[in-house]
Amino acid sequence: MYERNLEFIDNDNLKHRLKNITLEQSSKKMSYCMTPSNDYLLMKNDIPLDDIDNPKKAVDEMLSATIKQTMGSNDIIITFGIGLGYLLDAAYNKYPSKIFVYEPDLELLHFVLNNIDISEHLASGRLFITDKLDELLKKLSSVYISNDKVEIVYLKNYAVVKSQELLVLTQKVYETCKTKIIDVNTISKFSRRWLVNSLVNISKINEGIGILNLSDLEKKFVGQTALIIAAGPSLKDDIEKIKTNRDKFVIFAVNKVLRTLYDNGITPDFLVCLDAYYVDKTLTGLEDYCSKINCISDLRSDYTILSKNFKRHFVTFSENDFIVKSLRDYNPFIKTYELGGSATTMALVIAAKLGFSKIVFSGLDLAFKENILYSSGEEINKVSINQMAVGKVNKNIVKVKSINGSLIDTREDYAAFIKHFEVILKDLNLSDVYNLSSFGAYIEGMKYVSFDKIPLFLPSIGTPIILGEASEVKFDINSWSQNELFLINNVITLLSKNIFSPALVSSVVKSPLLYEYLQADILKVMQAKFDNSLAEDFIEKTKAAIKKVIEYLQKLRLI
Repeated sequence: MYERNLEFIDNDNLKHRLKNITLEQSSKKMSYCMTPSNDYLLMKNDIPLDDIDNPKKAVDEMLSATIKQTMGSNDIIITFGIGLGYLLDAAYNKYPSKIFVYEPDLELLHFVLNNIDISEHLASGRLFITDKLDELLKKLSSVYISNDKVEIVYLKNYAVVKSQELLVLTQKVYETCKTKIIDVNTISKFSRRWLVNSLVNISKINEGIGILNLSDLEKKFVGQTALIIAAGPSLKDDIEKIKTNRDKFVIFAVNKVLRTLYDNGITPDFLVCLDAYYVDKTLTGLEDYCSKINCISDLRSDYTILSKNFKRHFVTFSENDFIVKSLRDYNPFIKTYELGGSATTMALVIAAKLGFSKIVFSGLDLAFKENILYSSGEEINKVSINQMAVGKVNKNIVKVKSINGSLIDTREDYAAFIKHFEVILKDLNLSDVYNLSSFGAYIEGMKYVSFDKIPLFLPSIGTPIILGEASEVKFDINSWSQNELFLINNVITLLSKNIFSPALVSSVVKSPLLYEYLQADILKVMQAKFDNSLAEDFIEKTKAAIKKVIEYLQKLRLI
């Protein structure tokens, strides 16, 4: 029974952890008894995990009381605790939704898998199971789409015993869904620009303009300290100390802070750019200054940045970029990173991959200080108590936990960045990351210290020699572009039938170029469960996308 359950578990990390436990270990402190309803009741340390009178009836009543809306196949039910499987079985049979089982007690989970056959549930593809909250949240983030319903259900007795774990689960699930919604909004806003940037950058790089591969520098900076300068208002507190201790760091700066550093006579080693637009606006007038700086940009960054006169220019590649993934199939030198969605998270990942022993942040506040948003002194433009204007759009103002334990105002998208930082810190197992902010948002995994208390400053030596070890990038695009045309032709074949179907949408998704162009429309269709009222609009937009993508490829001589 156990081996059969194990066979169908779609979580290799969990399988590995389970294999390190023996049945003798997991059976300790476990016992059974019969309830008045003639059902088995599982207990650990003599504490019942299900209802002591009628566990099956209690589970049915709890589901009916908790889940008030109709659940579809794309929706998600998270069960807290596994018990003897009564809750899992009831949810599985009553609803067509995906089910995520979170059982924080690994030994209890091992015992249940040895005694209860849930292989049918596991083999269905609807069930994900884990004892780690991080794994559950990562899975949730990978499948959740805006408007999907997510419900958390639980064994009542177990919820009493593990009330704190249930509270944390509820909070983290909410934060993950909220962050994903913000991420989807970002994708909808930028996806077409990312497509243009990517194709223009591929074409420019292949002209032989000396763009270097950043991944060639992995682990080259071991023993050195990286200082990542963000644009928050607390940067002003550190400027003079940064100048005094300039030789102690390799400095990474984001676009927004470059002019502030210029005005204060600080030249960073690296400019990190992930901006999709307006790089010209940021860099105009700083041409001589930029010639002393090395630039790191993502393939999706504003294509105008490749024409700037930097000291050296490195390119990096995002793991979440579908165009990069397809390009990587024909260019094995491409190494992708989870960059986190902002220039500052990108700088953190790069510093970690390059091997820096310590990483220090200045100006990373992700919050407002007396209505000041940036180190430049720019104030927030409030349009109401709960909203602020950012360019032509309004952003919600939300409260997050500050480093001092109180609540502090920030932008809703900044709250999402906090989550990105926490995931990166945990995934990369980073422990020596320091934040100099004296008031900002709390980021779990960072150490908050004053400038004078950062331990073990080490001089930044040998940087020019190290940077010279990177190779120039040149893409093999012939096979890649032919495959892209093949995938686009598949879409054209389905369009010729003039039928709106999941098969048509799937064929678009399989084409990285069309998918990048149509991401917002695809999300709209999926959220509406392929509602036929969207058929005509989607078909016409797909035809227009094909025309536009082919024009880009021809104009840039990629085909």
